Amino acid sequence: MRYRKSSHQLIVLAAALFFLVGCHASAATPGPLATIPPTTTPPVLVTSAETLIGNWKPVSNSSDAMFLRVNSDGTCRQSYSLDGLTSTAQVECTYTFEGGNLAMTAVKLNGVPACPSPTGKYEVRLVADNKIQLVAIEDTCTPRKNSTRGVYQRIP
Repeated sequence: MRYRKSSHQLIVLAAALFFLVGCHASAATPGPLATIPPTTTPPVLVTSAETLIGNWKPVSNSSDAMFLRVNSDGTCRQSYSLDGLTSTAQVECTYTFEGGNLAMTAVKLNGVPACPSPTGKYEVRLVADNKIQLVAIEDTCTPRKNSTRGVYQRIP
């Protein structure tokens, strides 16, 4: 009889232990975690000229990068040097905003090749430290794309 009683107690003890271990394991390791997709914050876009008025220095050290001057009268200038913005710029241009994008049209070129299309369209993004980034949206002219796209820092 003694064997039967201790056997029954052993079975009850084992079942209780199994139950407790199972509960603890399921609490410690929840089911599959919900995967939260990474969020990408859309860039802050410049969609009017007010933010762009002034002189801009390219942050890139690329030899193609040009300084940029945006005037309030709808004209702009691009030059390989800061001094060229006030003297002889490589590109004299006009600009408008179309559908939220900056459309720049070359009016006069000085020492740079002409492009099949005089107009290139760019998205203007605000980036850290009050800089802007010009991203080519529609421009078939590789030299203009290379000299215009990139990050710029405002200069006095």
